[in-house]
Amino acid sequence: MDGSVHRVLDDRGWEEWVALSSSEFYDDIVADGRLIGTTVVSVEERTLAHTRVPLITYPYEWTFSMLRQAAMLQLDLLDDALQNGLTLKDATPYNVQFVGSRPTFIDVGSFERYREGEPWIGYTQFCRQFLYPLLMRAWVGIPFQPWLRGSIEGPSAADMARMLPARRKVQPAGLLHVMMQARAEKQFSGEKMRDSLRESGFNAEMIRNNVAKLRTLIEGLEAGSESAGWVTYEGCDHVGRDRGAKTEFLRKALAEQGEDLDTAVDFGANDGHFSLVAAEYANSVVAVDGDEPVLDSLWQRLRMQGDETINVVLSDLTDPSPSRGWADAERASLIGRLDVDLVIAYGVIHHLIYTASVPPVKVLDWLASFQCAVVVEYVAPEDPMVIQLTANKEENELHVDRDRTGFQSRVEERFSIDRKTELEGGTRILYQLSPLP
Repeated sequence: MDGSVHRVLDDRGWEEWVALSSSEFYDDIVADGRLIGTTVVSVEERTLAHTRVPLITYPYEWTFSMLRQAAMLQLDLLDDALQNGLTLKDATPYNVQFVGSRPTFIDVGSFERYREGEPWIGYTQFCRQFLYPLLMRAWVGIPFQPWLRGSIEGPSAADMARMLPARRKVQPAGLLHVMMQARAEKQFSGEKMRDSLRESGFNAEMIRNNVAKLRTLIEGLEAGSESAGWVTYEGCDHVGRDRGAKTEFLRKALAEQGEDLDTAVDFGANDGHFSLVAAEYANSVVAVDGDEPVLDSLWQRLRMQGDETINVVLSDLTDPSPSRGWADAERASLIGRLDVDLVIAYGVIHHLIYTASVPPVKVLDWLASFQCAVVVEYVAPEDPMVIQLTANKEENELHVDRDRTGFQSRVEERFSIDRKTELEGGTRILYQLSPLP
């Protein structure tokens, strides 16, 4: 096997694939990366092979700008398809994956020939899984990720209507895409609504007009100016003082991996400095952070640079995405999806230990579970940042084994220490670790 993903189609699906692959726009959308690369494995067995993406992520792990960009990709592909006698029968962000900062559509089976008079079947799904989550953040100030993580279908029009401020309900976009849809949900079932739209004389041009208006609306949405306080992380005293030494230490660890280094993960990626360093050595880097404003800023910078190496993932490490769907098997957990050769854990372990109260041994067990090289920063109890984090905690609320001797003893039970260095301030130690045989 060449690492590609194989897909078998039924006869109807094969006919739609032939219509797509022979259309005038197919080669263009594959060449510019908007559609996943696909080759025919067997005509007789109706089998296709798709290029494998580096990491599967889900909409509840995306920042606002990522979901907005995925929504515009969905609309652009639908518009292009309609101009070529095709349409998209689905409108879900689960059909989009990111290759670095570039969104790409992965479901060729979503394309089908357009039949005159058919409405846009995916409109309601687009609203629930793209538009309404974006409106939740832009118009109401509510993060959409918890909602999408809790419900694969996304908020209904009625849910969205209850959230909207009164002034938004009477604006043209709110009235058309939320309030009228909420009323239609009460009056019609899915099939009845489709029949009613057919009878109203829908055509491709009407759908394209709706798509154009939605694109203008979504392109103008902004997440707001809220900051979690770490957007200017590089301005913190210890960051500027230690960054050079931490970068040099990391470079040596990365270089030692040689050709064995395919994928690195940067937990607590923040502004992405160390992810960018890792990208000089690894084929793929996963930048994980729970701070959406700073991670969104990182993704936008990567997008402007055309980066296709660093995959941004929004996740709280104390509550990462679990397995979801039927039998917990449709969508794997975040940790279960990470197949990495090196873990970077700078500036994150002390937050797990002191802010989230995770025992040090549990943090080290978690790092050891990746069974790969680890570069980790230890922060001593007397560090100014730790003193700040523990200011309101009693001694009995703090875990044992957090001092230097106790921490290193627990490290040695799980890893081989390849290298370590103490940073200038005297309260932080960098470790390069290898898993025990």
